[in-house]
Amino acid sequence: MRSVPTVIAAGSGVDWSQIDAVRLLGVALAALILLWAIRRMFGRKK
Repeated sequence: MRSVPTVIAAGSGVDWSQIDAVRLLGVALAALILLWAIRRMFGRKK
């Protein structure tokens, strides 16, 4: 996720609080999808 150079982000005047919020949302979404997929996998084995 951190492939964007900080120099470009700082130079373009990006609001870092917004970036952190979006990153947190993305991580939470990925964790939820992972949990759901794992639960489906184990649910089918039973």
